[in-house]
Amino acid sequence: MIIGKKHILFLFSLCHGMVVSAQDGEPQEVGPGAKKGFMFGLNVGYLLPNDEPASFYDGTPKEPGFLDLNELLGQWFIRNQVINTLGDRAANYRLSEYPQEYRYNNALSIGGHVRYQFNWTHAVVADMNFARLRSGGLFVIEYPDNTGFTQPVYENFEITGEEDRMNLSLGYQVALGAPSEFGVHLEFGPLLTSVRVRSNQVRIGDGTYNILRAQTVGLAADQLITAPIPTVTSLGGYGQLGANLEFHKFTVDLALRVNLEKIALYEGQEARYRPSYLPFLRLVYQVSGSGS
Repeated sequence: MIIGKKHILFLFSLCHGMVVSAQDGEPQEVGPGAKKGFMFGLNVGYLLPNDEPASFYDGTPKEPGFLDLNELLGQWFIRNQVINTLGDRAANYRLSEYPQEYRYNNALSIGGHVRYQFNWTHAVVADMNFARLRSGGLFVIEYPDNTGFTQPVYENFEITGEEDRMNLSLGYQVALGAPSEFGVHLEFGPLLTSVRVRSNQVRIGDGTYNILRAQTVGLAADQLITAPIPTVTSLGGYGQLGANLEFHKFTVDLALRVNLEKIALYEGQEARYRPSYLPFLRLVYQVSGSGS
């Protein structure tokens, strides 16, 4: 969850584009009753997820009856494919190390926004945001060196996961300060998080192996089947602090949201409330009420 220069530039570019699109009118005259009615908007942000749930994808032993990474690599038909990929030099390979730093990649988040503005100060808001999260880490395979050196050969390979995540929130927004063209707001409320696991794969050379709840089948145990997991849903909360710029019919919000989520993707995983962060931009259009 490291914010680099490219992430800051990405958000700055979005902010500039959304502000320009909103400047089709003069900044609106503001007063205590100037904002009232229904508003709809678009959210675009950059999700920095908490990495704790990502351990589901790292290949370590978890649920009884399903293969972990070491057991997968030990299946004779998988072993033959790996040796064909790496060559005869790897005939006696073994798993040397599970991934040590397994984490999610930061991801683009897009969603919709609905708001009923009672007045300048108070509003009820709802958001639905979607992100596709990918995770990855490196595991180590070890095999003897056949060139005469006593030290074994170590090679790194990748194990990855992918999931769809949806956040549905219902909150209360309060403006901090007197009505003006530029304002600051605070927002908070309950948050529903839904996670749908898409894949969990091991890549060795040009070979890809699906390890998502993998099991062996057949009398000779020469086949693998994988079992999808049900969509996981949990209830948490969020808090948000942001700035808003008012135009006629339009509002542009730039905010940082902190989501508290409790996600367990497999039985036995300890689920604890952990924060994820979402800096985002919101372009809102007022369709009814005083500003329309």
